[in-house]
Amino acid sequence: MSPDPITRLFRACEPSDPVSPGDPRWVNCDDVRGENLALLYERSLRLADPVRSEVKVFAGHRGVGKTSELLRLRGMLEDRERGRPFQVIFADVSGTLDLNDLDFPDLLVFLAGEVQEQLQKVQLPGFSVQSKWMRSAWDAIKDLIPGGLELKDADIELPFGKLALEFKNRPTARTKLREAIEEQSTTLLAAVNDLLEYATTQLRAQDHEGLVLIVDGLDKVVHRVLDGGSNTHNRLFIDRSEQLASLRAHVIYTVPISLIYSPQFTQIEQTFGEHQVPVPMIRLRGEGRSMPTPDTPGMKKMKEIIEARCRQAQVNFAEVFDSPETCHFLCLMTGGHPRHMMMFLQAAASQVEAFPITRKAAEKAVRNYANSLLREVPDNFWPGLRVFDTPQESIATDDIHQQMLLLLHVFEYMNGNPWWEVNPVLRTLPKFRESK
Repeated sequence: MSPDPITRLFRACEPSDPVSPGDPRWVNCDDVRGENLALLYERSLRLADPVRSEVKVFAGHRGVGKTSELLRLRGMLEDRERGRPFQVIFADVSGTLDLNDLDFPDLLVFLAGEVQEQLQKVQLPGFSVQSKWMRSAWDAIKDLIPGGLELKDADIELPFGKLALEFKNRPTARTKLREAIEEQSTTLLAAVNDLLEYATTQLRAQDHEGLVLIVDGLDKVVHRVLDGGSNTHNRLFIDRSEQLASLRAHVIYTVPISLIYSPQFTQIEQTFGEHQVPVPMIRLRGEGRSMPTPDTPGMKKMKEIIEARCRQAQVNFAEVFDSPETCHFLCLMTGGHPRHMMMFLQAAASQVEAFPITRKAAEKAVRNYANSLLREVPDNFWPGLRVFDTPQESIATDDIHQQMLLLLHVFEYMNGNPWWEVNPVLRTLPKFRESK
């Protein structure tokens, strides 16, 4: 028995699923974001010297579509019709490492495993993932691992992938694991670079432009204050910036958006060089930042996103909402945040037995999210948030405003120049008005 229409739409709106060109759910949002960032990154990488590493950072709000844009970029880089193709290693840390407590040794081991595994599949002539350098690095590390590491036959040739999982699965041993890796970090980094350099040489001999490593998921590293006043973001991206930049391939790292507005970001720029603007929200306001109406390009784009999900679910869009005003309300409350659109659609769909989604159901979906924000926002944030009730052309770089961006209390938009505005759901809370 096939699922009913409500169930099909609910499943088609899974918020955590990234989509890329070729997926019927994908919608091109360049015209209402202000930049085609995938194109900008592609051009920059094609202009760069292929044997001289180009290291970049990629930022944006959580759920704004960074992974989708990076998948789009990968497609551009691999497309022979756009020029000599790159070989792309796409490595997402989210499923392997603990984002609540991630440090450079964890990431180095993860990347060693991903480089080995993904380059093995390319089957380059004369290439072996078990180079003498990788064997030497593993031999030096394995005896330092607390409690040892049991490897199955499938893991023996690619042990670093297994070791990366140990960082997530053995949190009580994480400190000792890191100490073991730190002792041999120079050796392991050199071994990874040996693989990358050899692969680049072989790829260029096979009519490829070179090698690009995209490291996704690092933008989700949880911000926690550490002993001594530092934090988990600075520990990885600032304190270890030199090591992150030392891989011998073009590399793109996702980073938390708050880091872009950190006083320490100058240090990242000095190490990584030029950075592009963060992936902004879909711009809902009209010309001159006028209030959104159903006819503004951004609001039409949000509707287009819903229509694409309806097609995927084989649902008639005209039957989904009880009125155009209900659809407009949900789009407006997203603030142009695509994942919030999916969240609201799922939450509203779960309130009704069958289509249409009523205004009452839509309002309840938004209210539930508003209540979660109310519990989350610290008392000292409210006065500052009230400033962003109207669009602001600048935002402070202090810790409070970094957290507002990271926690999706304030959204960033682009229309030639950037501006910042409060998450529209916060406007529905009486406490927001009390904070004048």
